Amino acid sequence: MKYKTKTLVLIIIAIAAISMGACKCHKKVAVIEAKPEFNAEETWMLVSMRGKEVVYNEGQKQITLVINPEAGTMNGHSGCNRYFGDFKDLGDGQFELGMINATKMACPEPFHKIEGAYMQLLRLCDNYTLGEYTLELKQKDKVLLLFEKQQDDMSK
Repeated sequence: MKYKTKTLVLIIIAIAAISMGACKCHKKVAVIEAKPEFNAEETWMLVSMRGKEVVYNEGQKQITLVINPEAGTMNGHSGCNRYFGDFKDLGDGQFELGMINATKMACPEPFHKIEGAYMQLLRLCDNYTLGEYTLELKQKDKVLLLFEKQQDDMSK
């Protein structure tokens, strides 16, 4: 009799365990796909132009870009001079740049060569792809300028 009681108890426990495991409990999980957005306090550092790594000259400042779509502005350092202008976000990754102005610092010719190439490509860009740590400025589907978020901005 004890054997049958133990067996019966084990069967009841097994059925209870199976029933609990088979419970059709549904937990609703909200999945939010947040797209990165420009933060006016983020500085983007240029790493390549037309797929080629930018090699800076000794003493040359790195090219930077800061975009503030709420204010409709962008600015940065072009390797020798500071530049600034209008930025209009058209949605879906499309944008327009207005007039771009810059300071007129006297810098060595190699600095101006990199700066000139950058400014020329910047004016051609009409859309972007924004990642968490990267920013691609493109003309149609071709990446012209690739930026990485400045290291001390990555904690934001």
